[in-house]
Amino acid sequence: MSRRGLIPSVVYVCVWATSLLASTLVADEALLLAGRENGSSSPSHEKRLMDWLLRHYDASVRPVKNSSDPVIIRLGITLTQIFDLDEKNQVLTTIVWLDQEWIDEYLVWDPLEFGNFTNLRLPCHKIWLPDIVLYNNADDYTRGYYQTRAMIDPQGRVFWPPPTKFRSTCPVDVTYFPFDDQVCTMKFGSWIYDGLQVDIQNRTSEVDLVNYVPNGEWELLEARMIRNEVFYPCCPDQPFPDITVLLRIRRKTLYYMYNVVLPCIMMSVLTLLVFCLPPDSGEKIALGVTVLLAFSVFMLAIAEKMPETSESIPLLGIYLTAVMAITSISVVMTVIVLNFHYRGPSRKEVPSWLRQLVLERSRPASARGWFSRPRRKTVGDNHVHFYETP
Repeated sequence: MSRRGLIPSVVYVCVWATSLLASTLVADEALLLAGRENGSSSPSHEKRLMDWLLRHYDASVRPVKNSSDPVIIRLGITLTQIFDLDEKNQVLTTIVWLDQEWIDEYLVWDPLEFGNFTNLRLPCHKIWLPDIVLYNNADDYTRGYYQTRAMIDPQGRVFWPPPTKFRSTCPVDVTYFPFDDQVCTMKFGSWIYDGLQVDIQNRTSEVDLVNYVPNGEWELLEARMIRNEVFYPCCPDQPFPDITVLLRIRRKTLYYMYNVVLPCIMMSVLTLLVFCLPPDSGEKIALGVTVLLAFSVFMLAIAEKMPETSESIPLLGIYLTAVMAITSISVVMTVIVLNFHYRGPSRKEVPSWLRQLVLERSRPASARGWFSRPRRKTVGDNHVHFYETP
């Protein structure tokens, strides 16, 4: 090919490559414009808004522009489960969502300036958070809450609902075990701020039970929230508000009816049957001792579940102790009866102290004049008879 024929070919190839590149750029620009029309630019608006809000933000300062104004915290509780009530250690374990809502005056923006972006979610460690703690905590205070994100709207309203597991102290009254009701409280408040700086108010008077999962042992009867204000001697002019959650629960008795109450009733009946056995059977003492041992096992089982305190003693434990005492007395009386029963053939006299007890002390005083001094008369059978002398 000559040089004159090569030049037009090169020019043609260059023009074709330029047109292909231009068409590719036009297609990319069209895709970018289509993506903007579909709202794919929201992440850029979100990042721009986050950078603008946190540019001069200080998470250690209360979110009010006037330092004399308090931060109003609206506190709510969403109870999801009563995990356990440890009667021995008197600790209630619950799983809740601690709903906290307040106004942050430094997190306000105009949605029109950020592509109508109206719902921002920020990491909670980047913004100011109220130091709400459980006062009657039975666990380590350093565990804290789960670090969830906080939801913020253009008016600066912050909503932060961290899920957590609380272990709170709960005085347990086991007097009517297993037919008992327990009242447990959870007291929430600011650890360092007083009511003039952080004012705590309840969102509702009732605990949210929409996501509640019933417990297998305890039935929830009541769950409500009460706001209190406490004045301490150190700061008589500064109120310290708190929100007290009151939980009233009742023990489900079906398990204890079949495993505790009914066996106690049956063993009590066996105790009465000890007196119905004839002395010649030889099993009176064996039955009494067996029932006594069975009651002892029940006492040990119930004592392991009860709290080691002297403030209240279960009536069931008192009943078992009383029945054990009666059973012990019945065994002792059975030994005495069998001893008397087998003394007949030996012709041994009944002790004088026993005659005095039976014939003088055990009968009414009005009837003592009808009888003279008793004496023993032996007959042909194997029994000893007492009779009066003229």
